[in-house]
Amino acid sequence: MIITGTPGKGRARCRISSANRPTEMNSMKHRIVNTIVLIASMAVLGPCGCGKDPGPPPPLAVEEIPAQMRKAFNGAESEAKDTVGRLTAALQSKDYPAAYEEVQALCSLPGETREQRSLAARALLTITGLLQTAQAQGDERAATALRLRQMNR
Repeated sequence: MIITGTPGKGRARCRISSANRPTEMNSMKHRIVNTIVLIASMAVLGPCGCGKDPGPPPPLAVEEIPAQMRKAFNGAESEAKDTVGRLTAALQSKDYPAAYEEVQALCSLPGETREQRSLAARALLTITGLLQTAQAQGDERAATALRLRQMNR
């Protein structure tokens, strides 16, 4: 930018040289460049921010729980296999409070794989639903188990 002054009565007159004066063409170029940068930024960063939360895993059908558990915990430690056996027996006898305790124990075992933990969580959702249904039908043991669950949260 070139500034020139003209001597006068104590006042300086300044002029901006036309070489650096913003022109319509320069401002249009800036707008185009800014628009391109904005679009490129949105294209690069846009997919990063709009992830969809998968939500909770879907519950398992009660009939599928024993077979799926045996399959997933086949190579697990004996403690996990014993817990799966007690869980299966409780489900077959429709003792949902006992099944709830066993699936909770299964969820808290150390050393589970991601698949085992996911399966236990899905079974927990199913058994919680069964407890709620039993409570609605007047089952006091189911109501007690759900109260304990609420207090331990």
